[in-house]
Amino acid sequence: MTGVTKQQSNYIKIMAILSMFIDHVGVIFFPQQVIFRIIGRIAFPLFAYQIGVGFTHTRNEKKYFLRLLLFGAAIQLFYILVAPITGEYPWNLNIFFTLALGVAAIFSYERKWYILFLCMIIMPSVLTLTNSINVDYGTYGILLIFIMYAQKDDFRKLALYTTGLTFAFCFVVGSYIQVYCVAALLFIVKPFSLKAYIPSSVFYIFYPLHLAILYGISRWNIF
Repeated sequence: MTGVTKQQSNYIKIMAILSMFIDHVGVIFFPQQVIFRIIGRIAFPLFAYQIGVGFTHTRNEKKYFLRLLLFGAAIQLFYILVAPITGEYPWNLNIFFTLALGVAAIFSYERKWYILFLCMIIMPSVLTLTNSINVDYGTYGILLIFIMYAQKDDFRKLALYTTGLTFAFCFVVGSYIQVYCVAALLFIVKPFSLKAYIPSSVFYIFYPLHLAILYGISRWNIF
């Protein structure tokens, strides 16, 4: 699985952003239609997998972490602005902070800084329990990113650990809609290859751009 090509990686990213877009359309305009949320559950595992692939192939892990962190910080103000229409708590940190923490956890593990690794894992839960700042997907999200990285060469273990972690998470939070995220494994096991060139910046820009568009449409009361 480490042999994922750039074209296959682009396919996985496109599936992730399409799933995310559908999820947000459902949250904003069709909150009673659960099918939108079900489709949306596919997005995060695909992003988590891409973080593992990205960490493997990046030439500079520190810059990779800082790029995710700084981009997350840059769009956080807008994320707070659209929180009321997406149903999010205004002080939730956007998904790029979760991805950055995932990279930090992987980096710490690879350097054998196990105490720091554990801090990266439990930090989201501590923040939530102290009613301070919520990290999107919390400890579950950081662990899922780490699993996607650590088991990237063994799809069976990746699928087993992802499924087990997800069911445990659903049991703890008392909601089982996240179990549909295991469908993302279908896109990972044998991704298609897209021949079209897609700049990496597209996948960064799409996140704030699609939120801005959906926010604008909601303000105009088109639906």
